[in-house]
Amino acid sequence: MTQSPALEFWLFLILLAAIGLVVWYSIRIKQRRTKSDVYLEALECLVDGQEALAIQKLKEAVREDSENVPAYLRLGDVLRKKGMVKHAIRIHKDLTFRGNLTPELKQKVYESLLQDYEAAQDVDHAIQVARKLLQLNKKNSQWVVQKLVGLLERKGEWAEALEMTRKYLDTGTDAVKHRMALYHVFQGLELVKQDRGKDARVKFKEALKVDPNCAAAYYYLGKSYVEEDRLEDAIREWKKLCYTVPSRAYIVFGDLEKACFEQGIFNEVEKIYLELLNVNSGNYKAGLSLAEIYVKKGDFDAALDILERLSDTEVDPDLLQAYRVRILFSRGQYKQAATQAVEFFEKKFHLTTPVFECQVCHFESREPLWVCPQCKSIGSFNL
Repeated sequence: MTQSPALEFWLFLILLAAIGLVVWYSIRIKQRRTKSDVYLEALECLVDGQEALAIQKLKEAVREDSENVPAYLRLGDVLRKKGMVKHAIRIHKDLTFRGNLTPELKQKVYESLLQDYEAAQDVDHAIQVARKLLQLNKKNSQWVVQKLVGLLERKGEWAEALEMTRKYLDTGTDAVKHRMALYHVFQGLELVKQDRGKDARVKFKEALKVDPNCAAAYYYLGKSYVEEDRLEDAIREWKKLCYTVPSRAYIVFGDLEKACFEQGIFNEVEKIYLELLNVNSGNYKAGLSLAEIYVKKGDFDAALDILERLSDTEVDPDLLQAYRVRILFSRGQYKQAATQAVEFFEKKFHLTTPVFECQVCHFESREPLWVCPQCKSIGSFNL
C-alpha cells in the first residue's frame, strides 16, 4: 500500500520538527551547563584566593545570565574587598530594585549593601540599610542590631541606640547594662551643653538605675553640681563613686581634693584615701594620692611608710622609686635622693653593665648569646 504525497509531507515536517526540538533542547542544556560551570569556576577561584580571576569569571557569569543574582552578589562583595567600594555599592543597590528576589536573597543583598556603606564610611546610608534589614527579618537580627547600634554610636544617636539595645539585645549582662547606662550619660552631656543641668542630672541618675557601678554617671553628676556651685552635692556624689566603684575612684581624686579644699574639709580626702587603701591594699592609686597628701603636710615618714605598703602591689617599682626620690628631696636629704636616683638610672638603663636582650621574647642576658635559651631563636640578640 503506497502512502499519499500529502501524508509523506506531513510525516517529514513532524520528523523535522522533532529533530529541531532535540537540537534546540541540547543547545539549551549545553548553555545552562556552561553558565553554571562559569559560576562554579568563579567560586573555585575565590576559594583559592584568586580574586582577580574570580572577578573576571563572575563578570562573565552575569553577562551570560543576568538573572544570576548570587553571581552579582559575590561580584560586589569581591569588588568591595578589593577596595572598589563604589562599584560594589552600585551592583548591590541595583539588585535591591529587582522585584523577583526571594526573601532570603533580598536579605543577603541588603547585608552586602550594609557592608558596602560601612566600607565607604557612609554612616547615614548604612543606618538606613540596617533599619531596612530589621524590617525584613526581626527574628534573626543579632548581627544587624550589633551593626546598627555601632553605627548609631558613631552618629551620637544615643536615644535610638538605647532603644535598639533594649528591644533586641540581652540586657541582663553586665556589659550591656554598662553600655546602656553610658547612653543615658551621653544624653545627659548633650543637655549640659544646652545649659540644662537639672535635666542632665536626671539622665545621669537614670544611668545609675541601669548600672549602679557606672563611674561616668557619678563623675558627671559631681561636675554638674560644681557648675552650679553646689560643692557639697558634688563631694557627696564623688564619695559615692569612691566607695561604690573603688577601682575607678582615682578619676575623681583631683576634683575631690579641690572641692574639699574649697569647703575647708581637706582632711576628709585623707580619710577617704586611707579607707580605700585599708579595704584594698592593692589600690595603689589611692595609696600614692595619700602619700602626696602626707608630703604636702610635711609628714615624710608617713609618706615613705605608704610607699613601703605599696611595694607588694601591682604598682610599677620604677614609679615607687621615683616617688621615694622626690620625697627624700623634699625632705632635704639631697645626697640620699641623688644616690637613689643614680642607682635607679644605672639599673633602668644598664649604665655600668651591658645587657643583651632577645628581640623576639625580650629575654635578658649579661653575656652575649647567639641562641636565646628561652625562645630558642637564633641571632635574635642583634650582636
